[in-house]
Amino acid sequence: MLITPDISALSYKRQLAKRFDRASRTYDSYADFQKIVLDRLLAMLPLNQADVVLDLGTGTGQALGVLSEQLNTVCNIALDLSPQMLTVASERYSFLSNTYYVCADAERLPLRDKLCDLVFSSLAIQWCLNPLDLFKELYRITKPGGYVLFSTLSQGSMPEISQAWLGLDNEDHVHQYMAPETLMDCIKSSGLNLSSSLLSDIPMWFDTPESAIYSLKKVGASLIASDGEKAMSPSKWKAFLYEYEKQRHELGIPLSYQVSFVVAQRPFGIQE
Repeated sequence: MLITPDISALSYKRQLAKRFDRASRTYDSYADFQKIVLDRLLAMLPLNQADVVLDLGTGTGQALGVLSEQLNTVCNIALDLSPQMLTVASERYSFLSNTYYVCADAERLPLRDKLCDLVFSSLAIQWCLNPLDLFKELYRITKPGGYVLFSTLSQGSMPEISQAWLGLDNEDHVHQYMAPETLMDCIKSSGLNLSSSLLSDIPMWFDTPESAIYSLKKVGASLIASDGEKAMSPSKWKAFLYEYEKQRHELGIPLSYQVSFVVAQRPFGIQE
């Protein structure tokens, strides 16, 4: 979920899909941070069994095997905006006969009301433009008593990149992610009940500034909503790397994230 200037939503979604399409074959090799977050989120599963599970923003499908096995699912729905990511996921889990791959926008889900026992999403919903609309959609498709379990980047992520750009220009080079309290307000306004939430600082360390940036680009996570496809001059890139190198610690070059882990539930209603 992004705080962005006014841009064409359709243009943004097209750019986003293209970025993740290009990253589909390199994603797993560079997704160390994503795997850390995914493992923590899977440890928070609020159910022991679920008939229908939606993996929202499934990417290369890293969660599908665990979700299917631990929850003994009847139906897995692997949904992503990127058709190439879905291709990789479907190739990896061709043996999961109960899994259906759907290319769609999380903010306009092609799913019927009260379908899912669990909506699961790891580091995907931060790419959505309208968080309240998103959570209303998740409320709509979740069964009464069902759960929404997700992780998302929060305000204060990747300050090292912002620091390196400071003084080089006045442009944003990192998404302005939502503050945790704003995120919680959106969840509650959607009708979902907040069961638990945790904000974690997760630092990653790299040998060089270049490798830190590649850890973003190679998983498709380098898009700034207002940037489009702007090219950067070699001299500007070199100046950025020089500034980023100044932040080196004994563990290497830092790149840190603020991650919200959230469990929410659609309440049982009298009318249900």
